[in-house]
Amino acid sequence: MVHSSRRKFKSKNKGHEPRENVWRDDRDAPGNQGYRMVEKENEKYWQYYKEQNVFPLEQFDEFRAALQRDLPVSFRFQGCHKDREQLIHEMENRFFGKIMEAGDTAVCVPKSLPWYKEAYQTPMSRTAVRSHPILAQLHNFLVTEAELGNLSRQEAVSMIPPLLLAPTSEHFVLDLCAAPGSKTTQLLEMIHENEENPKGMVIANDVDMKRCYMLIHHTLKRFRTAACAVTCEDAARFPHISDSDGGLIQFDRVLADVICSGDGTLRKNPEIWKKWTPQDGLGLHRMQIAIARKGAQQLKVGGRMVYSTCSMNPIEDEAVVAQLLRDSKGSLKLVDTSSLLPELKRETGVVQWKVFDRDMKLYKSLEDISEEKMKKVIVSSLFPPTEQEAKEMNLHFTMRITPHAQDTGGFFVALIEKVSETSFDPSAANGPAWKKKKMFKDEPFTFLKLDDERWNDIRNHYGVDESFLYQNLFSRRLESNDANSRQLFYANDAVKNFVKENMSKVSIQNAGMKMFSRTEGKVENTRFRLSQEGIRYLFKFMQKQKVKIGTEDMLFMLKSDENLVPLEKLECKGDVRKQQNGTVVVYCDDDEPVCTWVGYHTIAPYISKEERLHLLRMMGVDCAEIELLMKSKRKEKAAQDREAAWARKEEAAKAAEPSSSSTDAPESAETLEIPEENVQEMTE
Repeated sequence: MVHSSRRKFKSKNKGHEPRENVWRDDRDAPGNQGYRMVEKENEKYWQYYKEQNVFPLEQFDEFRAALQRDLPVSFRFQGCHKDREQLIHEMENRFFGKIMEAGDTAVCVPKSLPWYKEAYQTPMSRTAVRSHPILAQLHNFLVTEAELGNLSRQEAVSMIPPLLLAPTSEHFVLDLCAAPGSKTTQLLEMIHENEENPKGMVIANDVDMKRCYMLIHHTLKRFRTAACAVTCEDAARFPHISDSDGGLIQFDRVLADVICSGDGTLRKNPEIWKKWTPQDGLGLHRMQIAIARKGAQQLKVGGRMVYSTCSMNPIEDEAVVAQLLRDSKGSLKLVDTSSLLPELKRETGVVQWKVFDRDMKLYKSLEDISEEKMKKVIVSSLFPPTEQEAKEMNLHFTMRITPHAQDTGGFFVALIEKVSETSFDPSAANGPAWKKKKMFKDEPFTFLKLDDERWNDIRNHYGVDESFLYQNLFSRRLESNDANSRQLFYANDAVKNFVKENMSKVSIQNAGMKMFSRTEGKVENTRFRLSQEGIRYLFKFMQKQKVKIGTEDMLFMLKSDENLVPLEKLECKGDVRKQQNGTVVVYCDDDEPVCTWVGYHTIAPYISKEERLHLLRMMGVDCAEIELLMKSKRKEKAAQDREAAWARKEEAAKAAEPSSSSTDAPESAETLEIPEENVQEMTE
């Protein structure tokens, strides 16, 4: 979700002692030198929520105290991961016991969420978990497994929308405002829960190109799937997409986690404290309606959509849902969520609320508007429904999560079902259009054709079974230059059809998973090596270039300090040498194949440090020393990155000073086109 507020870096103060209810951020200066002080108070905010009655007024002191505390750390294990139970067992037995034995009252063991057993939460803040010595090993475990996508460090309330949507492997799912990607990943896990290669797909969209890069890293680079595509479009104007038969694709599930003021995220975004006014919600209201309306249009009859915000403001929540139901003329209905997630504490939606402007002036109706400029801000859809409308809408079916109920952030969720085809008034306002920066030219997706010579080369070398759908492989090059592509990606049928039929009208940034990379003439036997990213799917189709090895050999390779492991030291050396040089897949377990590069005398695993650590952990190895070494390297790199960022800021400041020597300026990013490269290959 995108918040409307933008972080601005003010002058940095030094030497202040920490005070009660004060947040200090030193992330922007090398050597922890800069501080930013934010007092966790906003009188308008307190007055506003006293007036709205979105929770019992006698709970206000608890509400206020909860918001002034740091947000607890929460995380969840990947829902479809085969090692999920083993990872949970490893965490609880290896780390939790040591934490309890330490007897430090400042340290709290994470506990399973009562409404989501695979998710955990500790009341400690993220900073405390990262810095406390007793939690060092647990923190290392969370970091490495999160980097692989085996768990997600995700705010607890953010996990609710996918749980309510509950997609299956056949469903087509659209996530309209997807970045940074935690909910997208959760949706992907759910469609993979019972099917390794689902027939459905998830289209993850975001309007901002930079956030799309983040989305790609959080989803496709961590959750390796052929069933996802990332697009960059304005959610309120997301185009209708075509099927291979010329019809329109509509979705079984839509998530509209819309742009909002973020006033429920004060616990993790303290800069909102001094900026928040009721104007934030007023300014976003029409855009939120437009996104919700577009989501409903993309939904098929019988499908379900979640409208959600990380705001507790009725102007951004019930008012938007009410207007959406009003515009739909009976084609949409709210679903009663009271029996779903029964252990989740929530407040039901309200049918009455108050409209205030920036200065907390109350407007009871449009007739109260005297200033001309406010007539464009205070619109009819902001006001509560009539008594008759309220009876028909069932706004009490929606839910609001308050911070003090279960020590979380604030959140709002509405589950909506489409009962008949919608026919919205085309003259309805869509809100302001997003001015999207064009950073790179979108390159086409070129799929392999029948009897492609590159596939014949790959199939013969690796013994790939005829049942493998090789025409679902594609490159990100123009067809005229496709033969020189460095990488081949794989998409399932649903994503392939979406891409082929819509790449001319939708900005598709990424799709599928990498399966092959060019060897650049390193061996004569084949032009392509296998990618670890796609090997789990391809492995079952391979008949050649794979060797089953013993546990001792696998441990020796994974624990070796050297990248190139001498074959002479392995029991499997004979079987490995029977294969042709280049990529050879070794495995102890069919579910954990490892790509390696085999030379004349050595073998080198083609996996990341985090993957090595995970495999060793699953084989019962104590990885404490390796984890500490990796943590030390992460800290060193973080310090170097901070120094570099600080130096860039200083250089930029100097460059901004008036200069009489030159008037030339570099080409801006908005006009830059790079026809030979693209986002998908560059992010690899």
